[in-house]
Amino acid sequence: MINYALVITATVLFSLQFLFNQRFQQSNGTDLKASLVFSLYKSIVIIVIMLFIAGFRVGFTWFSLLMATVYSVSGILMSYYSLKAFSVANLSVFSVFSMLGGMLLPFLLGVIFYGEPLTVFKVICCILIVGAVLLNVKTGKQNRKGLFYCFAVFFLNGMAGVISKIHQSAKLPHVDSTGFMIWSSIVTVVICAVWLLVGYKKIPLVKGKDIFFVSGYGVFNGVGNLFLLIALSVLPASIQYPLVTGGVMVCATVISAVRKEKLKLKDYVATGIALLASIFIAI
Repeated sequence: MINYALVITATVLFSLQFLFNQRFQQSNGTDLKASLVFSLYKSIVIIVIMLFIAGFRVGFTWFSLLMATVYSVSGILMSYYSLKAFSVANLSVFSVFSMLGGMLLPFLLGVIFYGEPLTVFKVICCILIVGAVLLNVKTGKQNRKGLFYCFAVFFLNGMAGVISKIHQSAKLPHVDSTGFMIWSSIVTVVICAVWLLVGYKKIPLVKGKDIFFVSGYGVFNGVGNLFLLIALSVLPASIQYPLVTGGVMVCATVISAVRKEKLKLKDYVATGIALLASIFIAI
C-alpha cells in the first residue's frame, strides 16, 4: 500500500511541476539556451534535496553512472522540447503526450524483457489511454510543429521510465534511488554548464521569479521521481507507469480548467477515459 501511496503522490507532483516549467518559458522563451539554463538550475536544486535526504552519503558504481548519463541526456532534451511544446500547445495536450510516452515505453519494456504479466485489464488500460490521446490530436498545418514537439516529448519521457526500470532491476551493482537521482543531476549540471560556456561564453544567473520557477520544478520533479524509483523496486513497470499516466492526465486537465485554459468537450472526455484507464490498471 505504501508504494501505491508513493506513486499517487508522485502523480500529483508531476501534474503541478508543469506549471513551473510553463511560467519559466513565458519569462525566458523556448530556445536552447533557456532549456539549458532551466535544466542546470533545477538539477542543482535536486542535488541539494537528495543530499539532505541521503544524509550526505552518496554511493558510486560505473553502471549507475552510465545509466545516469543516459537518463540525464534524455532529461535535457526533454526540457528543451517541453519548452517548445508549451509555446504551441496547452497544458492538457502536452501532458497527454508526455505521460503516454512515459507509460507505453516502460510498459512494453516490463512485459517484453522482464516477464511482467500482460493481463486483460492492462491491455484495456493502454487502449483507453491511446484513445484519450487520439481525442487530443488536432489537425491543421498550424499544429504540425506542435505535434512534432509533443511526439519528441512522448519518446523522451518514455526513456526516463525505461532507464529507471533497467537501473532499479539490474543485477549489476548499482546505487540506491537517492544516489541515482544525485548522479543523474550531477551529469546534467556538468553537461549544461559546459554547453553554456562553450556556446554562449557564460552561465546566466537566474533572478527574481525565475528562481522560484526552477526551484519549484526541481522540488516537485526530484521528489516525484525519487518516489517512483522507490516504488519501482517493488511494483511492476506495467502497473506503475499506466497509473501515473492516467492520474497526471486527470490532474493536468483539472489544473487547466482552474486556470481557465480553453478546453473543449473532447478534452474532458479524454480525461474521463484516462480516469477509467487508471481504475482498470489498479484492479
